[in-house]
Amino acid sequence: MKLKNIGLLLFLYFFNISCNSGNQKPAKLIITIVVDQMRPDLLTRYEKIYNGGFKWLIDNGAWYSNTHHEHSYTATGPGHAAIGFGQYPGKIGVLGNSFYDRDLKKKINCVEDPNSVVVGSSKGKARSFSRYNAYGLGDWLQESSPSSKVISIGGKDRTACILGGKNPTLPLYYNQAGHFITSSFYRDKLPEWVSEYNSQLDFTTYKDSLWIRSLDEKIYTEYSRADFYYGESDEYNSDTYSPVFPIGIDLLTDPNSVIMGRPWFEKEVLKLSLKAIIQENLGQKDKTDLLFVGLSAMDWIIHDYGPYSQEAMDAFIKLDIYLGEFIQNVEKVIGLDNVLFILTADHGGLPLPEYLVEKGKEAGRINKAHLNEALSWVDEECIEKYGRKFYYRDGSNFYLHMNDLKRENVLPNEIFLIVKKHLLNVKGIGAVIDKAQILESKKQDKITRRIKNMLHETKSPEIFVIQKENFLYRSPYGTSHGSPYDYDTHVPLIFSHKNYEKHKNHKKVETVDIAPTIAKYLGIGIPEYCDGKALDI
Repeated sequence: MKLKNIGLLLFLYFFNISCNSGNQKPAKLIITIVVDQMRPDLLTRYEKIYNGGFKWLIDNGAWYSNTHHEHSYTATGPGHAAIGFGQYPGKIGVLGNSFYDRDLKKKINCVEDPNSVVVGSSKGKARSFSRYNAYGLGDWLQESSPSSKVISIGGKDRTACILGGKNPTLPLYYNQAGHFITSSFYRDKLPEWVSEYNSQLDFTTYKDSLWIRSLDEKIYTEYSRADFYYGESDEYNSDTYSPVFPIGIDLLTDPNSVIMGRPWFEKEVLKLSLKAIIQENLGQKDKTDLLFVGLSAMDWIIHDYGPYSQEAMDAFIKLDIYLGEFIQNVEKVIGLDNVLFILTADHGGLPLPEYLVEKGKEAGRINKAHLNEALSWVDEECIEKYGRKFYYRDGSNFYLHMNDLKRENVLPNEIFLIVKKHLLNVKGIGAVIDKAQILESKKQDKITRRIKNMLHETKSPEIFVIQKENFLYRSPYGTSHGSPYDYDTHVPLIFSHKNYEKHKNHKKVETVDIAPTIAKYLGIGIPEYCDGKALDI
């Protein structure tokens, strides 16, 4: 009887494992593709005309259609931290792409590393995740399986240095001078295959290239707005404002410095990623490897033209082709049975305010002169009342000198009320936030929750502002992101495999769920500090 019970328990145990893993062994290579500033509608609006990589990922994917970044400052650094670490960026301390460091008393890049040097070029900046005491999916895997490799490749330094965890095998990022580089925090020398790739990479060949539409112009008119649309940036032949196709590179401009604003850049990133698979033998051993691919050029393009532009539409059509070629090549190298793909984004983005106004919505651009005037009034009133300011101000973020306030018997709330009085008079400023009130708040609304998840108890400013919905700081052209509103937090999340059937799941999930989901899929431990929950795939 006892042996029968043991047999039953073993049966149930292995049955449970097989159900959770979809009756198949985990893939030998997991490729996470993060498209910068990709709103979900950049997939759904063009789904009928996609015929390459996006189509394959959708047709073979489990799509969680209600996925959000649950933090308030929706920027590249925090977004990649949520994806790669399964933790809210505020807790880790990734407070933005750049932010004021109280200890150093200066503004820093989120992956700034003054103790390392550039590896792979004489140009560029050394970057790493060394300043943070946090570990992500890549670290969890390598602790469980030391022979597994974790490689992260992206255009932006913060993309490559965050997605793979604190100690990936190799992160590579573009130095905007013609080379993909890393830093000495990770290794002393580039692998030969990367050096060889760099030696053949020549973005100056794009000097005379023109970015033209891939499809008939009528299709763009049907799926997007007019080509000439006021509010789009115009950086090519810009003597006369004309944000239209074709788009090239001005004669006196170095192509290496602007190529990330053209869709061709993503093709090179995918070529480098394929080379990494081949040269590092990813997915060709008994242990699972991780490859993170950050497609950063899309962010530049959408910033300039907006998500409803013909330029954004064409960039995604081209990316669909590039991804299709990449997936076909991955199949040739290791077979798609051995690969699990994840497609997501580091944040969404706001359509051009001019476009939203045309659609009957209240929207706009915060007037910088008005904002700066209001900030000067805050400074002046504080000096008039207290003889000094009692804070360091970085833009509209106020870092209070708490010891000085206490010594002078000035309450932090007194400073907060002064800031609130002046800044709420600026059109487009939605709220002035008191960090202490948010940390103590019991409210469960999504905006409060997202702000709380972005806060670090000591490193975040004590007072800061959030813009009103559909307003942005960028002016006079282009668009941006960075708010706690759904248009910035909503991103795609698709888990794709050759044997998966197309399916949409509409339940609410978070980007911090990605790392623990992959960990569960691989059968490795999920740390208790992880904020996300494992999903079923």
